[in-house]
Amino acid sequence: MQGWLASRRLRLVWTALVHIASDAEPVSGKALSERLNCSRRYLEADLQSLAQCGLLDSRRGAKGGYLLSRSPQRLSLLDVLQCLGSEKGESEAPGCPVQQQVVMVQLEEVQAAMGELLTGITLADAVAKAEAAGLLRAPKSSPDFCI
Repeated sequence: MQGWLASRRLRLVWTALVHIASDAEPVSGKALSERLNCSRRYLEADLQSLAQCGLLDSRRGAKGGYLLSRSPQRLSLLDVLQCLGSEKGESEAPGCPVQQQVVMVQLEEVQAAMGELLTGITLADAVAKAEAAGLLRAPKSSPDFCI
């Protein structure tokens, strides 16, 4: 179970989101890849995926970069996992009756429980912890226009 939650990809993307949330201006892919000490091309692909899912806004130009498209309080770890996982498009033929009636039911129960847990973990929580540890400056104020 630890594999996908502890993946390098998820760690880099979640950390990039913490940096984006704590900055008042758009943050470039280049700046993020330097902060995270990773390949820009590798990170940019995932940031573009987040933009396509509506989690980030992407701006072009000299002052361009990435901004959150919603407040950090409304962006959960589950949102990010669903976005990153949505690209796989995995489909398979139906399995045997044991797989369909037992294994799949159990996996769906686990997925529902994990979904509830992951929904409660927000980007705002991660930013607050990073600030409390003295790792970030105070984030920009991000009004939540959700009605």
